[in-house]
Amino acid sequence: MSVIIKEKKKREPLAYLFTILFFINYFLVFQQAQWLHKIDTAVYFKLTRNLNNLQVMFYNVISELSSSRMAIVYTIVLLGILWFIRWQIPGVWITFTVGTGLVVGWVARLILRYGSKRVEPEMGYAFPGLHVLGMTILVAIVYIIFLPYFKDKALAYLVGFILGIWLIATSVACIYLGQLHVSDITGALTLGFAWVYYCSNLYIRYAAKLKKIKGFRNSNY
Repeated sequence: MSVIIKEKKKREPLAYLFTILFFINYFLVFQQAQWLHKIDTAVYFKLTRNLNNLQVMFYNVISELSSSRMAIVYTIVLLGILWFIRWQIPGVWITFTVGTGLVVGWVARLILRYGSKRVEPEMGYAFPGLHVLGMTILVAIVYIIFLPYFKDKALAYLVGFILGIWLIATSVACIYLGQLHVSDITGALTLGFAWVYYCSNLYIRYAAKLKKIKGFRNSNY
């Protein structure tokens, strides 16, 4: 039986690139790079120049639906569905990937906040943005696991496009509401995609072994 996550060599250089970009971003935020802060501030004021109640309401809804709390809810729902249709191993992997990814992001934020010993700007840093991180991990999982198995390629492209727009809308909402900087979002995007890649390697390596454990023997993988 073939593993649901296919090993693709082209993912590897992308994962390493995202990892390098994340640590560069992390270092710049840690060092309080003034030019980065100017970019963050400029983008924020550009987006919020013409505030209106309808936009605020729209972005508040997007923000609520894409929060890290909701990412956990979506993951639990997905786990339940996959468990019911005998895809327990992929369900556990998705839960592991989302959960550990958010924990890694939270730890990185704590290290940055207490390690840099700096006074935060008015909007405050939240690097990496957990709002965007949770959604990035889920979107990347859909791209890796589900979309390749769509028989209708046009539908696969459509779903992929919609998810990409959702991720952009989430990012814009977080900036618009002053929850995250651009640098927080780029940190979340690079960490999220890299993390899913590394976890997919774990799946490829250990899924067959997990199937030997009682409780997973009838699971597809």
